[in-house]
Amino acid sequence: MSFTNNPLEPIHDAFTVANDCFKVARRTIARQHGELLERTQFVGATLEEATSALDSAVEQASDLVILALFATFERWVIEHLQDAKQLISVGYPASYSAKLASKFEDAVEWWRIEEILGLFEVEVDEQLIMRAKQIKKYRDWIAHRNARKPTPPKATPEVAFEVLTDIIEQIHTTHTRPAEAEAERMGGPN
Repeated sequence: MSFTNNPLEPIHDAFTVANDCFKVARRTIARQHGELLERTQFVGATLEEATSALDSAVEQASDLVILALFATFERWVIEHLQDAKQLISVGYPASYSAKLASKFEDAVEWWRIEEILGLFEVEVDEQLIMRAKQIKKYRDWIAHRNARKPTPPKATPEVAFEVLTDIIEQIHTTHTRPAEAEAERMGGPN
């Protein structure tokens, strides 16, 4: 992925490390390295109990990563739109445009993410927008666990990272002025 300041990467990287830790824990338990299990909940646990606890932890970690990825994505998109107010504020008449820009910056914070994503439907692949909305539904289900609502299709952290990163990249590409893009390509500041 070519986007150099992807805000989702630290979350994805931490998830990758956590998954590796789960693998190490599974191997440690399976090989019964008792000295490595000291001062953990796995001391005295059967292989089945330990495996069940790890499976549950892996599922929880995956769900929490979805929450973190989408929340970070949502914040990035909102801040991107708030930065767009600078373009609005140079309009005519200046006093009206400045007030409009300020109102826009404050109001965008309260827009629904589905509405915000709709602004980018011309510039971002339609399938990506649809997939982001599906991830959002799963994220909402994780956060609220409303038993009266059916469980939406599950999203994995890997898929969420890929889809949300692709959207960020497409927005970044279409919203970066040519001079800024050249400076970024050359390794300079945005």
